[in-house]
Amino acid sequence: MRRPGTGILLCLPVAVSLCWAGPALAQADPVALLAGCQDPTATSAARISACTRLIDAASDSDLRIEAYLQRGVLHELAGSPQAAVADYTEVIKIDATSAVAYFNRGNAHDALRAFDLAIADYSEAIRIDPAEPDYFNNRGQSFDNKGDHDRAIADYTEAARLNPKSAQPLYNRGLSQALKGDYRAAIADFDRAVQVEPADASLFIARGAAHEELGNLVAARSDYKHALSLEPGHEDALEGLTRLGRD
Repeated sequence: MRRPGTGILLCLPVAVSLCWAGPALAQADPVALLAGCQDPTATSAARISACTRLIDAASDSDLRIEAYLQRGVLHELAGSPQAAVADYTEVIKIDATSAVAYFNRGNAHDALRAFDLAIADYSEAIRIDPAEPDYFNNRGQSFDNKGDHDRAIADYTEAARLNPKSAQPLYNRGLSQALKGDYRAAIADFDRAVQVEPADASLFIARGAAHEELGNLVAARSDYKHALSLEPGHEDALEGLTRLGRD
């Protein structure tokens, strides 16, 4: 399974002047609404309600941005990417330089299988902040989803350059290489990924599958067994050993 980047960037609390619209809304406690919008211990429905009240009440642009971003995240986690797209679009209307809004909207578009729209959003996020590896990683996934593995590999390569301590882009690049049928290149990427995250069973399973495709059955069996030692009962590792036969 391919790995996304951070995927959804939760927003940091904002420190802003509090400006409220309308006498009826003046009774609303902006601090409480902001806290409720961001409260990780509250239910999703309660947080969405607090975010919505904050959006309706606030005239301060920073507060509205925070509320839209938080609500978009909550919609996305609840499986409503179209609603998330709408919220991130509102952020972009307020601040067209918000790389996080473009990135999050790209994730929502990708979830909707609107890959060209996702790529356009990730590209804008990269234009604004070209030093963020997750932007390249997730754009690579959208390219992969379109079948454009060469562009995906280029993006994973840049993500790996920007964050050499992450196995994520190496793993994804290995999967892209495998999709192209270049299993040796895939194994090389999985080798590097294993060096970064030696306790991740999925990396060994992916490398085992690549070895299996090349007929390196001893190496494949070894990787599947090691994956099971890290994560007993892992279905993919068990299936691999069943195919190869246990020794």
